[in-house]
Amino acid sequence: MAEIELVHVQKTYGGHKGGAPAVQDLSYTIGDGQFVSLLGPSGCGKSTTLNMIAGLEDITSGEILIDGQRVDDLDADKRDLAFVFQDYALYPHMNVYDNIAFGLRMRKVAKAEVDQRVHDATRRLDIEHVLRDKPRRLSGGQRQRVALARAIARRPAVFLFDEPLSNLDALLRDQTRSELKLLHAELGATSVYVTHDQEEAMTLSDRIVVMSRGKLEQYGTPYEIYHQPATEFVASFVGKPRMNLLPAHREGDGRYAVAGSTLRVALAGSPGGEVRLGLRPEECGLVGAAAVGGAARDAHGTVRVIEPLGNASDVTVDLGPALFTVRVPGFGTVHVGDPVQIDTSAARVHTFDPVTGRRLID
Repeated sequence: MAEIELVHVQKTYGGHKGGAPAVQDLSYTIGDGQFVSLLGPSGCGKSTTLNMIAGLEDITSGEILIDGQRVDDLDADKRDLAFVFQDYALYPHMNVYDNIAFGLRMRKVAKAEVDQRVHDATRRLDIEHVLRDKPRRLSGGQRQRVALARAIARRPAVFLFDEPLSNLDALLRDQTRSELKLLHAELGATSVYVTHDQEEAMTLSDRIVVMSRGKLEQYGTPYEIYHQPATEFVASFVGKPRMNLLPAHREGDGRYAVAGSTLRVALAGSPGGEVRLGLRPEECGLVGAAAVGGAARDAHGTVRVIEPLGNASDVTVDLGPALFTVRVPGFGTVHVGDPVQIDTSAARVHTFDPVTGRRLID
């Protein structure tokens, strides 16, 4: 097992001065045995960070430590890591057994030990029946399991995953994700997992590193990332459907008025002045204007779009200056064109600084 620590890690392409910063001043610790996801959009620096941990990229400045020992000056093969790549990186001319065994043989592991490790890894992943097949005969899911088995057979201190499920179809991706979570629970190894899919990160992780433009936005548990987003970026990136984020200002009665609309939101102990107001769609509700004894003039907005999902429906309401999404149970009871009120009484209200994007209150 291993603890990984990043201390003011920086990566700049094109030299120390005037170059393009890919990663800026990253500092956090990945605990021994934890599963931590690096989450963010394409180009945010998450794969660069993983490659620096692996030793595939040099750092420009800072330190990377594993179990207290600095490793950023060590070659990749000296760091006791196993890397699972997005494209599997299997040798096409070797069968499954030899693909898994190759790295062990290169490390001069005894033949009997190699055989035991190969069979142990493939048994865990239910691919013993394809040991003599070449990669071209395997499905995408089987190839991914072979790549995982190769990493498991190494028995490293750290597993590194670079978007390993992105080439699988949706159903197989969900199935493999569940298997990966069970595998981590069984092995208990320290794992670092790169993804742009927030559902993967939320499902798999003990903690999540959220990145944007090479910077750390937030490092926390899935609960903290979802319910206490540190920045407006985190709030907008994590959650499906996305959080509603609207400009608002405080009124004399302590409520916040959404700019240009009739929607008002109560928030005790709220900061003054102008804010960016955040509300999760699944925490809000809809009330038809007629149901509260009013008409269209009493509505906050009009239903623009309804997207049925089976167990729920996402309803987009036109507030005038902005659109607002509410997730309602089942197929809902409203129709396109209906005037509605938005019920925020049960919602957790988030406020962000309109200039810095930082969270204002908990």
